[in-house]
Amino acid sequence: MRDPGSLIQFIVCTDDPQAGALYRATPITLPPLTSRFAELDRIIDAYFADARHELAVPYSAIQSGDNAWVRQHASASLAEIEKATLRLIALRASRTLSAAAERLGMAPVSLSRWMERRRPPLR
Repeated sequence: MRDPGSLIQFIVCTDDPQAGALYRATPITLPPLTSRFAELDRIIDAYFADARHELAVPYSAIQSGDNAWVRQHASASLAEIEKATLRLIALRASRTLSAAAERLGMAPVSLSRWMERRRPPLR
């Protein structure tokens, strides 16, 4: 692990900054999402780009208010942003809720319940 020419990378993920000391690992500290407000739009844009790529849909699937909706309703965590962007893209790129659920590999009733709780901006 300590050989500079090594082709092995060792990563320790922890909530305790001292946990890496045993391995002489230099910590990389990620600030909480709540303190990264200035970066939030860029983060959401990146997740939309990933969702478009993953679901193979054109850029036109994103509408002007989508980023603001995710910021306001689904930005408590990176996982929540990822879920919201994927689901919005699938809903926009599909003719029916069932087709969107199929794209996402989930049951239509689960997607319907998610929509009822969040009221995404669909036209």
